[in-house]
Amino acid sequence: MHRRHLLAAALAAPALAAPALLAAPARAQAVSRAQTLRVVPETLTTILDPHFTTSFTARDFSYLVFDTLFAMDDQWRPQPQMVENFERSADGLTWRFTLREGLAFHDGAPVTAEDVVASLRRWAARDALGGLLLRATATLQPVDARSFRLVLARPFGLVLEALAKPGAMVPMIMPKRLAETPPSQPIATPIGSGPYRFVAEEYRPGDRIVLARNAAYRPREGAPVWASGGKLARFERVELIAMPDVSTQVAALTTGEVDYLERVPADVLPVLERNRQVKVQVVSPFGYQGILRFNHRLPPFDNPKVRRAVMLAVNQADYLPGVAGRPEFGRECRSFYGCGTPYETTAGLPPATDFAAAQKLLAESGADLSRPVVILHPADAPGIAALGLVTQDLLTKLGFKVDLQSMDLNTFFGRRARPEGWNVFHTTNTVPDMQTPLQNVYLNGAGPGPAGFAGWPEDAEVEKLRGEFAAASSEEARKQLSEKIHARAAEAGFYMPLGQFVTPSAWRADLTGVLTGPAMFLWNIGR
Repeated sequence: MHRRHLLAAALAAPALAAPALLAAPARAQAVSRAQTLRVVPETLTTILDPHFTTSFTARDFSYLVFDTLFAMDDQWRPQPQMVENFERSADGLTWRFTLREGLAFHDGAPVTAEDVVASLRRWAARDALGGLLLRATATLQPVDARSFRLVLARPFGLVLEALAKPGAMVPMIMPKRLAETPPSQPIATPIGSGPYRFVAEEYRPGDRIVLARNAAYRPREGAPVWASGGKLARFERVELIAMPDVSTQVAALTTGEVDYLERVPADVLPVLERNRQVKVQVVSPFGYQGILRFNHRLPPFDNPKVRRAVMLAVNQADYLPGVAGRPEFGRECRSFYGCGTPYETTAGLPPATDFAAAQKLLAESGADLSRPVVILHPADAPGIAALGLVTQDLLTKLGFKVDLQSMDLNTFFGRRARPEGWNVFHTTNTVPDMQTPLQNVYLNGAGPGPAGFAGWPEDAEVEKLRGEFAAASSEEARKQLSEKIHARAAEAGFYMPLGQFVTPSAWRADLTGVLTGPAMFLWNIGR
């Protein structure tokens, strides 16, 4: 039966669905339904550490609990957030930052410069851009309780941009004792200084995350713009709820059992668009990039000819319907940096699909096609799973044996972090997180080890050029370097972009103040 028909049946009997969906714990009854924002993210994270994963669902949760030193506005300008003021030396090598007065963590402890320094070091141990910043740093030390100093060993032209980056992993600030958790393991309990606090006693892994308004939070003055400005917690309580079935999501939104759906598949949009009690809107205008990532450490994709053969065979038009749904929501885009971004280029990537050339190159590679190619397939993440099904068909047509291994998203993140046991994975990433050679983690050429990233391409020249990009003082120089990096990484087959797309969100029409931006920002929303 078509999903739209299933929706009609679900909407005809909402009373049957609601009790099973959202039976709230007894302790939650003190907060009224009107004071509670119920949100269904695309998937519910089980990783509550902002420095541990590039998952955007973990990032969106973390934005509620933690705060940042700087934040991006809608013009891609870093704006002070936890920082009150800062000074930069004439040569650009010495920076001094002072925190706002009265900042406190959810356990009541004041936020200090020691907390900030420890948090930045932990973030830099995990994040590609943070790692480049730290490697360019001579000293990073507290000056007093509210001030810290960053002294660069060599020029780094993106200090504020790194501290304000909105994409995972975001440099969020936590207490020093948590930041001293080894970077190889996630923190046990998330404690930040953000507008909402994590309610540990109501946490149900894989089912529900509950947050309560942080009454001690001191928002910045000024209107909220993307991740910057005043973060006003207008609800007493936020519930993030796992609800993988789309029909159940739509029924729950229609009846008011939930307030906000992060991603709405295009085939169910007509049901919601006809409902005057629901608003449907694209909140992230740049959208997402689809990604086909190879494991460079294992055959057959340790061979650049095999990687390039698959890239030649990719037809983005085959992938876009599964993630975009409607033609107006998707576009072909052969740029690692995304289309519509300052450094957009197609240098080095195949200009068009050429299946015959792909077959010829694959034959020349001498690849053993009798060994199964393992695709990691997060079946509970529709926006990613759709990509894997297309690649399964593509690789089969090229002559590979394909083993599509289904799992949940959190297992997927764990599996892809290990170099053994897989050959290909797919994901999507927000285009603003891809727009420079430093922000795009898939252009990391550090290879295996803690400095690399899943897939582990190794290219010393790419790393050298990325270092030059970081140190460049002019936009013209950065433009030239970004072109060179793109061309070399594309020719080496770091990964294959699968197109660019946006997805609409949906929420109850009585909600006000819903923010646009590259992440799901849930502050400022009222009823």
